[in-house]
Amino acid sequence: MDNRPIGLLDSGVGGLTVVKKIIQKMPGESTVFIGDNAHIPYGDKTKEEIVELTRNSVNFLLSKNVKLIIFACNTATAVAMDIIQKEITVPIIGVIQSGSSAAIRATQTNRVAVVATQMTVALHAYQTEINARDPKVQVTELAAPQLVPLIEKNAGRSNYLSALQQTLKPLENSTFDTLILGCTHYPIIRDEFVQCLPTGVQVVDPADQVAESTFELMKQKGLLGASTQSAQHEYYTTGEVELVEKLGKIVLNDANFTAHHL
Repeated sequence: MDNRPIGLLDSGVGGLTVVKKIIQKMPGESTVFIGDNAHIPYGDKTKEEIVELTRNSVNFLLSKNVKLIIFACNTATAVAMDIIQKEITVPIIGVIQSGSSAAIRATQTNRVAVVATQMTVALHAYQTEINARDPKVQVTELAAPQLVPLIEKNAGRSNYLSALQQTLKPLENSTFDTLILGCTHYPIIRDEFVQCLPTGVQVVDPADQVAESTFELMKQKGLLGASTQSAQHEYYTTGEVELVEKLGKIVLNDANFTAHHL
């Protein structure tokens, strides 16, 4: 048994959608989350900047004695995960690998669309991962750089719908039966995505598979905590605490959600 906490990092509040799935899957496990809101968005930064910012978050989580780190950020997964995994011994799980597996299982037509940040799309992160697993799947990628800032500001349903209607226009002539929410912020506006997509399109939230993959890896490596332990959850941000707390209460459906400034 290993009662150390699970660490999670993101560029902002989006990673809380992954925290939520982890808590649902493993309610006895403690977590430590760091959102680098002061430097959001990551999607329009250079690779070097993303690696350095991600490394800072990893070092903070290591200082909290975590037993595993989840990169709850697609951009950080695409750019920094392989680099940082070579620098540390703590296992890392990324959202892109999990999301790709889930989408391959979900699609009936072998046609998948991905909406993600600028950097994730520029690196063809999902296309590469999906085609490495199943070359038959056709992947259409779409960058949506305007969505994360709106979600971080809690801009509201009408603003989300307006932005999504513009964002998804390039997909109007594409055929796909599955769409991956390729940024952990997007599940916060999942309902708005569904409203703007053609009827019948399956929406994949990689966080579901991340939780499953995390459980299996921890079980395999003997990292699961004692079933009798009382779980503790800590939330940190480099940005504005009040805004993070407002969104955290919504995402986690927890009126007592409290964040600490780092």
